[in-house]
Amino acid sequence: LLVHLVGVALLTDYAEERGLIALSATLGLHAGVAFGELCEWMLGWDGAASVGPWSIIVLFACALYLHNFWTECVTLPPDCITGISFFFPIFPAFNAAVVASCIELFLEWRWLPEFKIWRPAVLAGTALLASGLALIATSCRQAGRNYWASWRTPPEDEENPEDYVGLEIPDRRVVQNGWYRWERHPAYLGALLIGVGVEVTLCNPIMLLLVGFVLWASLLHILLEEEKELYEEFKSGYVNYCSLTTCCIPMFDGLLANAAFNREMSENAEKAAEDFDTSDEDEEGEDAESEPPEDEVVDSEEEDVMLWRGVPKGGALWNRQFRDPWK
Repeated sequence: LLVHLVGVALLTDYAEERGLIALSATLGLHAGVAFGELCEWMLGWDGAASVGPWSIIVLFACALYLHNFWTECVTLPPDCITGISFFFPIFPAFNAAVVASCIELFLEWRWLPEFKIWRPAVLAGTALLASGLALIATSCRQAGRNYWASWRTPPEDEENPEDYVGLEIPDRRVVQNGWYRWERHPAYLGALLIGVGVEVTLCNPIMLLLVGFVLWASLLHILLEEEKELYEEFKSGYVNYCSLTTCCIPMFDGLLANAAFNREMSENAEKAAEDFDTSDEDEEGEDAESEPPEDEVVDSEEEDVMLWRGVPKGGALWNRQFRDPWK
């Protein structure tokens, strides 16, 4: 727990090679100790010093952190490798949930030991943890370098923004193989499974409700921004992919589809309205004194129809109307 908190608080921008290797060794040491404690707990050899299912959480957390670091080391340029490469997901709500989960586990275990640990729940939570970690690892391998996005905007505290290079991922494409054939965001689904699996493994009923909602809302916020950027980068290619591929996180499919629909409708409506206003101004300039006949006056319904002019086929608006026949 201390390694996680120090890492996310102090080492997110740390890039010294020896320090990163030392952090990897520290996580490896914790994973080994956690595996030993897990074996003792399962065999009943741990005695009064038992930490119970907490060793399962430490083992999976170390595996996740080391996997994240390794994949970035073999894919991204050395300048992009920092302490943040270990810790995923890296947002305050998750960090607070880690601390609160630890507190609830040991408080309830101390005061209600006979009701705390339920072996079937521990097994179910471990299965969720393994599934989530497998989803993240395999989806990362299937996406390759497309798993990361290019960034070109320097951070606000950059001293020399004119010399900032950023990260450029060449030949990025919409990945449609492996898990991406059935799920648009398998890594985020894996993160949700890990978050829920942690609380189920620890038998934390209070934090299960809190973490489930907070992680769900945080992932929704991230995906709304990420899909907006993907729409801008890949245009109709990503729109068509979304129309044929669902998002299995509860309620995300409808919310993301509505966001894309509203965004594209707003963009095309504004563009069509501007073109319509421009054409009206040109006509008025040619014949400023003449008044149009009464039967040629455009009513409100016809004006709404005109706003649909220029909407590209194959976009979110078009696909939403023909979603079922496409499938």
